[in-house]
Amino acid sequence: MVGAHLLYDLVCRGEKVRALKRPQSKLSLTEKIFAFYSTDYQSLLQRIEWVEGDLLEKEQLREHLKDVELIYHAAAMISFDPRDRETMIHNNTEGTANLVDLAVSLQITRFCHVSSIAAIGTPPDGIDANENHPWRNHREHSSYALSKYLSEMEVWRGSFQGLNVVVVNPSVILGPGDWKSGSAQLFHTVWRGLKFFTRGGTGFVDVRDVTDAMQQLMADDVWESTKNQRYILNAENVSFRKIFDQIATALEVRPPKFFAGDLLLVLACKLSVIKKILTGIQPSITRETARSANKLSYYDGSKTSETIGFKYRPIAVSVQDISTLFLKDFVEKRS
Repeated sequence: MVGAHLLYDLVCRGEKVRALKRPQSKLSLTEKIFAFYSTDYQSLLQRIEWVEGDLLEKEQLREHLKDVELIYHAAAMISFDPRDRETMIHNNTEGTANLVDLAVSLQITRFCHVSSIAAIGTPPDGIDANENHPWRNHREHSSYALSKYLSEMEVWRGSFQGLNVVVVNPSVILGPGDWKSGSAQLFHTVWRGLKFFTRGGTGFVDVRDVTDAMQQLMADDVWESTKNQRYILNAENVSFRKIFDQIATALEVRPPKFFAGDLLLVLACKLSVIKKILTGIQPSITRETARSANKLSYYDGSKTSETIGFKYRPIAVSVQDISTLFLKDFVEKRS
């Protein structure tokens, strides 16, 4: 979702863009996201130079980076399935390390790494973590969080080797995309009739703000003051119940009305595991997602605003915009 929105922004600005895709990857989602914002999306897509490769194939990447002046690294595996732990940590860390090594050796001038608030660590309830919040190894960190932390360490290693970097740590990114995966799935889930809410909450940010901020932080007129720093991208800290209610209101459906406490979440997790054994369907809730559902993890995204005068969209506006696209794309097409 982030990569497609970034590509849309860059080609609309007239930038010459080379984008990496794996040989088995399909471009249908990228095309769909472009179509959300322009009727001329086909011609915009044709401005992208697509190259096939894999971040784990270092020497293959070298040729693709010829004549590249700056890199936006937004690729990462995301999973909360325990079976994916080792693969995800290896792929995310090794892929980032390869890209950093090549950027250093080829003397690429600027490198923007899309990290995550997951790499910030989990702040105590009542404290909004900022960019200086210390990471502490803890068994409650998700495998995804560890993979993003280790990936970010590779970027900082590159900065010590002379690579000029910007690291952005977005909170939960809201935006249109595949309505049955990622954060876009929230809209599909609420539309279908989500019954339960939890007492947890976290930070949220619009995908358009993420890509806008990335480009602004890399801009010529601010680069000397923004480089070699990290920036949390967070518009608002919102409880899960409030975000569900906002989505339900925008979609004109009933909001969830039953509270799911810790015991109910544990039961749901166990039932999902049993369902997976019997049917092969991946669990909708895991230990990692259950653990975070009733926890408040809030973040301070003000550094970006203070540094470059960035203004975030209100989350209520984001929810309304995305809901409008969901109803038009998913519901109207089905009917």
